Amino acid sequence: MVSVRIDAPERQSRWRAAILPMLPILLAATIAVLPAPEGLSQHAWYYVAIFAGVIAGLIIEPIPAAAVGLTGVAIVAALSRFVFFSPEQLAKPDFNATSAAISWALSGFSNATVWLIFAAFIFSLGYEKTGLGRRLSLLLVRGLGGRTVSLGYAVMLADLVLAPFTPSNTARSGGTIYPIIKHLPSLYGSQPKDPSARRIGSYLMWVAIMSTCVTSSLFLTGLAPNLLAVELVRKTANVSLDWTTWFVAFLPVGVILLAATPLLALVLYPPEVRRSPEVPVWAAGELRKLGPLGRGEIMLAALVALALALWIFGTAYVDPALAAILVVVMLVVTGTVTWDDVMAKKNAWNTLVWFGTLVPLAGGLAQVGVVKWAAGLIGTSLAGVPVIPAMVALVASFFLLHYLFASVTAHVTALLPVMLTVAAGIPGMPLETVALLLCLSLGIMGAISPFATGPSPIYAGSGYLPSADYWRLGAIFGAIYLVVFLAVGVPWVLLIQ
Repeated sequence: MVSVRIDAPERQSRWRAAILPMLPILLAATIAVLPAPEGLSQHAWYYVAIFAGVIAGLIIEPIPAAAVGLTGVAIVAALSRFVFFSPEQLAKPDFNATSAAISWALSGFSNATVWLIFAAFIFSLGYEKTGLGRRLSLLLVRGLGGRTVSLGYAVMLADLVLAPFTPSNTARSGGTIYPIIKHLPSLYGSQPKDPSARRIGSYLMWVAIMSTCVTSSLFLTGLAPNLLAVELVRKTANVSLDWTTWFVAFLPVGVILLAATPLLALVLYPPEVRRSPEVPVWAAGELRKLGPLGRGEIMLAALVALALALWIFGTAYVDPALAAILVVVMLVVTGTVTWDDVMAKKNAWNTLVWFGTLVPLAGGLAQVGVVKWAAGLIGTSLAGVPVIPAMVALVASFFLLHYLFASVTAHVTALLPVMLTVAAGIPGMPLETVALLLCLSLGIMGAISPFATGPSPIYAGSGYLPSADYWRLGAIFGAIYLVVFLAVGVPWVLLIQ
């Protein structure tokens, strides 16, 4: 008889492999058997249980993130009569629950941001195939690559320059910044989904996504939902907010956060490479070897310039997602990339499924009444609280409730009018001030999770930011951004109003 000895690390690995996949299920089951909180219907509570299980699955990833989202949507759709639709809806004679469930489950794939994210990956493919991404990366490294932190500031400044003119941060960061900087790590021997990712790639990707969150709050035109928020504020609270008021109100916070973000990432998510004076010299030699621009590079540059022009100047006529899809079509038609190249881009299709399922899952929280219920709790808890603490609590609650959303647009639509109504009911609350503060927080709240803002899934799918790292860092940076906003932004806005 032969005995097989299993050492402690292997036993631990097997234990983790057996237990981890069960944790999201156990969490969902535990929540489901608890009684529904007062004011929340039983079917909505069951939905909360499933949503919590999905979030747990996204954090620990017992299966790929896209499969977690698809599983959650499938379960909700299959059990929609018990976890999604109210008894009143089901009692309507003309209501077809089966048809409504499948329409809800597939609704994420008609979301413009989902397709803009997909197009950003194909842009990245174009940079990769033509070699333009490598050329631009080498130019950046030749000028600033001696120190990692200087590259971080270069990435931040690139986003800052584009932000006032590009209302879609997905187009700006995911479609323009990411396809270029994804080529930087390999120049330092840092590869995705590999221990070498932490050499420099993880740092650069994190700086890029955090920078776009800050610039999205700094400029009214830096984030598309900002414009929606301004319109909702005008209709709900009869308060008008303009570009200059917005910029001046966030400016002190924006300066602090933009200056600090690359340094914070250096401390909280340190790269292994800090200095590499030999790399700029090597990059200069590689640029000489590349020679002049090739046809593919010129064609890609022209098409990217077209996309940028449409994103900056054409938003009144062409949706940013449609502009991106048109450019993707032109990439294929001109032979810059082939359709086989597009089909082989697995992370693009994976992210399409992932975000296409998270959008309806997060939106479902508002549909079943969870968001309105949570906002009601906030309003009740603020009864009798002095104005300034109540204002701070409203802004902080508005920020933290973004964990329930996979879209800033959905967050604005579902929650901003409710919060404004709550604020209006607090005696002495300056409605114009609180409306401005709520709106200013929309960009920085994108820091908190891998699906909190449009470009987040692109960076989460880069291979340089493991899911557990993203959630941990999102919580840390989200807390820092919120504290700075409350400590600096609130007093400043009160001063200038």
